[in-house]
Amino acid sequence: MAAEETSAGPSSPSVPEGPSIPKGFKGYVQFTGPGLLVAMAWLSAGDLVTASVSGADYGYALIWALVISLVARYFFVSAIGKYILANNEESDSIMAGFRRLWRGLPILMGAVAFVVGFIVQTYIIKGAAAALYNLAGRPGDSGWGVFVVAILLVGLTTAMLLAGRQYKVLELLARLSVVALLVTFMIIVALRGFDAMELLRGLVFQVPEDAGGFRSIVIVAAIIGAVGGSAANLLYPYFLRDKGWNRPEYRKLQIVDLLIGIVAMVIINLAVWIMAAETLQGRDFSIQDENDLAQMMHLGIGAPGPVLLWLGLFFVTFNSFPAYSYGFTKVLLDGVRHTFPRVSDPADDLERIPGFRWLQIGVLLCLPLLFSLPMAPNFVVLTIAGQALQALTGPIIIVGIIILTSSRRFMMAAYVNKWWETLALLLIGAIGLWATFGTIRSFFG
Repeated sequence: MAAEETSAGPSSPSVPEGPSIPKGFKGYVQFTGPGLLVAMAWLSAGDLVTASVSGADYGYALIWALVISLVARYFFVSAIGKYILANNEESDSIMAGFRRLWRGLPILMGAVAFVVGFIVQTYIIKGAAAALYNLAGRPGDSGWGVFVVAILLVGLTTAMLLAGRQYKVLELLARLSVVALLVTFMIIVALRGFDAMELLRGLVFQVPEDAGGFRSIVIVAAIIGAVGGSAANLLYPYFLRDKGWNRPEYRKLQIVDLLIGIVAMVIINLAVWIMAAETLQGRDFSIQDENDLAQMMHLGIGAPGPVLLWLGLFFVTFNSFPAYSYGFTKVLLDGVRHTFPRVSDPADDLERIPGFRWLQIGVLLCLPLLFSLPMAPNFVVLTIAGQALQALTGPIIIVGIIILTSSRRFMMAAYVNKWWETLALLLIGAIGLWATFGTIRSFFG
């Protein structure tokens, strides 16, 4: 990927002054937002399902993949955040950075990310509807119940997004979801308990023989496929921008913000994995659809189990699909305007570009409803396939971010990667590429 001169791209306007920076760790925690929002969007239903399937089919044997995924993702997405805050163009657009590498890259990445966003929306919306339908006691108990609830949820979400101040609404929803999820899943672990020694043994690298309904390599790809290459990682810069963090002075705040989001993900993922491993591993029982998830919870902690499962699934998914419809639409339109600057001034507000609402609501909210129809693939299959396919977006994003953050040509001198930071990103990139290769081999083999 050959880099072009900075002058080849559209002029990047100076960003406006952001909000005041808080003091002390307590102030940082109170001021966080983008990290929690993107972490809850990442979590979606994918982590809930892959953790459940992994624990049920392989016990703790693949827990190392979860650790690698979350640690590596933190460092890689933090590098993306650093570019936004400290690039030498004073631009708050990641697509402006991609254009500095190749003028066609923004539209390529925007289009690929938008397609991935659509795929992810198909199972997130279905997951939210299935959770709420079951919490309501399965009224009518027909195959069309989930679809009807999905329509109602999309309608509610559309009204919420059209009401304005979308970012603030999404951030508030993420904060509420984090609290609800942490309380729910910590209760689950406290009721079930776990084998600490077996969990520690799972930290040792191993790819066990295939078991259950999904091959082990597909599960690993689904877990770590989003290490650095997931298109969902590109949402974080837009949440930073909406928060108003736009200069190097926000770097420490950004680091703490992202770390808080990742820690919340670790706790939730471990809780789900523990429940599956302790309850189902070794039994002749595999998770094939959302009802199996509920049965797992019932076997683990009794009657409260399914209710807690549906509550957790609802909060995970209902937070995610509005954030994805908002974020991935921005990624696409930002890619368009930095590839065709004469069509849209780079200084324009992305939400005011013609077509934003149609893409956000029509394509990323309403069209995925088709996958909530009774004849569509079930929720778990859609989730595993969607998570693994995200690995295919990896190579371009990984290489691009490493180049952008490792050179004074693109970064302020004080913020260029140290040698060990570049080495760490290369190792993370290698993991992402391995997951990509594993996905391709699994689906075509």
